[in-house]
Amino acid sequence: MNRQGWHLMRILSVLMLLAGALGGFGFASAVVAQTTASDAALNQRIDIAGRQRMLSQRMGMASCFVMGDVHAERFSAVAQQAYAVFAQTQTVLRDGGTKKQLAPARDPQVLALLDQSDEIFDTFGRAVLQVSHQDLQSVVVAQVTELDLPLLERLNETVNAIEAQGASATQGGALANTVNIAGRQRMLSQKVLKEFCYVGLGVDRIRQQKRLAATLELFETSLALLETGSADRGVLGPPNARAEGRLRRARLVWEQLLPILRLGIAGEEVGHEDLLRVAGFSEDLLKASQHVVASYLKL
Repeated sequence: MNRQGWHLMRILSVLMLLAGALGGFGFASAVVAQTTASDAALNQRIDIAGRQRMLSQRMGMASCFVMGDVHAERFSAVAQQAYAVFAQTQTVLRDGGTKKQLAPARDPQVLALLDQSDEIFDTFGRAVLQVSHQDLQSVVVAQVTELDLPLLERLNETVNAIEAQGASATQGGALANTVNIAGRQRMLSQKVLKEFCYVGLGVDRIRQQKRLAATLELFETSLALLETGSADRGVLGPPNARAEGRLRRARLVWEQLLPILRLGIAGEEVGHEDLLRVAGFSEDLLKASQHVVASYLKL
């Protein structure tokens, strides 16, 4: 081989090495992108499944306000809308869909839990619709008051099963856990009003007071946890100034509502005016909690 040929072969060898290196770099980028996309898809699924928890309690809350003639027309519409969104979302979680193209569920445990929640919702949901149309027969009311917590338990297990599909020891796992906890605040915002309403109406008063006290404590401790973050608990702190502002807003609404809610666990009389006052917070606290969740979904 002459000197010119030797130089040509060396150039070709260098070009092949560069091509391999660039190809490897592209593959690494694709893996990172795929992992990021996978984390985002998992967090989206956690958020959507977590919203079902909120809707179960929103149906219960709205039904109670209808029973107590607290803005009954407005809360009849709230109950019916929550029912419709819940039913549609169950289908999305199972079969996939939405504008972000959620993939169909494949995990056997998640599918089994969806089956179980569907079975409870079949009775609970129909009872909610009946109450929303002012059908307050004792059997119907009992179905609403007794089935919402078994439904909530299945929904919470579903969220946890979905979260478990991620790697809990990673930053992505901490984000998924934070989305779960922030999303749970939406549910608690409706659950706490439902329980206060039941106390006011004298429905299973002692047990509802105990539940109300537990829900108050969980909302407060979870809000404090989100405000500071905790490496030990796998919870991220506020990721940016916008998230901090949204947490401050949630704190403000919560502290305005809290003195009224405490009437329900202090043994004091809860009157119709008190129910009207707390009902006025149903959208504000939910919206503030939803904005907190959104701060983490955009990371």
